[in-house]
Amino acid sequence: MTENLIILLDASSGISLQAQIRQSIVELILNNSILPGDKLPSSRMLSRQLNVSRNTVILAYQALVNNGYLQPRQRSGYVVSYDAPTTRLVDTPGMNEVSSKLLGRGAVDWSAKLVQSCSYIRPVQKPVNWREYRYPFVYGQVDDELFSHSEWRDCARQALGMRNFSTMVGDFGQHDDPMLVNYICSRSLPRRGIKAQPEQILVTLGAQNALYLVAQLLVNSNKHVVIESPTYPDLRDILLQRTKLITGLPVDSEGLILDEDVLRHADSVFITPSHQCPTTHTMSATRRRQLLDMAARHDLLIIEDDYEFEMNFLESPTPALKAQDMDGRVIYVGSLSKSVFPGLRLGYMVAPESLIQQARALRHLILRHPPGHAQRTLAYFMALGHYDAQIRRLRRHLAERRRVLQSAIDAEGLFSHSAAHFGGTSFWVSGPDWLDSRILAKRAMKHGVLIEAGDAFFDGEAPLLNYFRLAYSAISSERIPEGVARLAAVMRELKPKQANQT
Repeated sequence: MTENLIILLDASSGISLQAQIRQSIVELILNNSILPGDKLPSSRMLSRQLNVSRNTVILAYQALVNNGYLQPRQRSGYVVSYDAPTTRLVDTPGMNEVSSKLLGRGAVDWSAKLVQSCSYIRPVQKPVNWREYRYPFVYGQVDDELFSHSEWRDCARQALGMRNFSTMVGDFGQHDDPMLVNYICSRSLPRRGIKAQPEQILVTLGAQNALYLVAQLLVNSNKHVVIESPTYPDLRDILLQRTKLITGLPVDSEGLILDEDVLRHADSVFITPSHQCPTTHTMSATRRRQLLDMAARHDLLIIEDDYEFEMNFLESPTPALKAQDMDGRVIYVGSLSKSVFPGLRLGYMVAPESLIQQARALRHLILRHPPGHAQRTLAYFMALGHYDAQIRRLRRHLAERRRVLQSAIDAEGLFSHSAAHFGGTSFWVSGPDWLDSRILAKRAMKHGVLIEAGDAFFDGEAPLLNYFRLAYSAISSERIPEGVARLAAVMRELKPKQANQT
């Protein structure tokens, strides 16, 4: 009998004690620490050993029986099942010798094998352990306290119920969850002034997946594409996979500066009009009309990335470009992850049915479809009113954090910033000309402050280095002033002597 199982329990882990016992016994079986036929301690003995209730051990044992890891023995407890799963490999004579001989032949030169290199891709770097930093001004992350875990868990349970199970576990390759699509049509799109039919909507793995599909379908080496400058780095890198004919047009406080001489020779323009990435500026109504008129004159396609449309808390939002599209030439891309939680990775695109059919076929080849369980859970989250409540909660907290951050920046007086009139989740900050935000980010990290250097948002070999982004969705209001003060102190340390003298 295996009387002394080495099982370590952690009451602060967030995992139930029963689950921890199951995990520990499974690991012992899989690594051959206990073998088929080995008897386990009685439930009474193990409960004393671990200082837990006997019922907790009994339930853990029973779950392992149900999964085939243990077998009950009448009046003698439990033993490891003889057909329990195992990770033991079949012993192959001479396996080690063969492996060593193969290693001696030389490693594969993968640089010579690649038909396409992705080394040019420059994603904005964010530490995986950002929660361990006291002042995380990181974009695209959210404070866990702003999300209702219990409501999402209840919706996930409903999605797993028998009434939904057969629908949810099926292959969604040629369609999307009709319940989710219905709520996108009836709840999300009307807020942006958009009317669409279900056949004009494709659910994607976030907004970026939609941008990738569009680029694959509409852009090649002969197509001329216009983007904003600065712009979303991942969009630029997606387009670089398809064409080198990319022109960046500057932005100002009214959004993209329209240059008809450039646009008349373009095939498409990718734009973030409601909240330009990263400057946060909103495109004026006048420029929106001008862009739509130019698009009609020159047969230009517009891809509208409305990634943060739910984060309006300061003023009435401007209708989406898609809402004013009379020709069907605007492809609308929306995100559902920004208003729920980033890891959800669900978004959608709205376009004429003929293009949606093509995008669906391409999606089928790449990933078939977004997970059915995630789609149905989000559908319930919307149907039961949790989604709207979540948005209201986010807007309230973000409005307060924005106010505190703006006051803290103004108090230090070391940098200027632009912030969206409608709200959003970040400030775009310009430091002095001498500042290298890459160095600032590294130095600030040592003081517990995380920021995003702005160089990745610019094209060319000489990007502007004095810009950086300060986001406030992942940091509490109470910590913002101290975080900004620490950032300002680091900037003062970096200031060149020559700059001090001028």
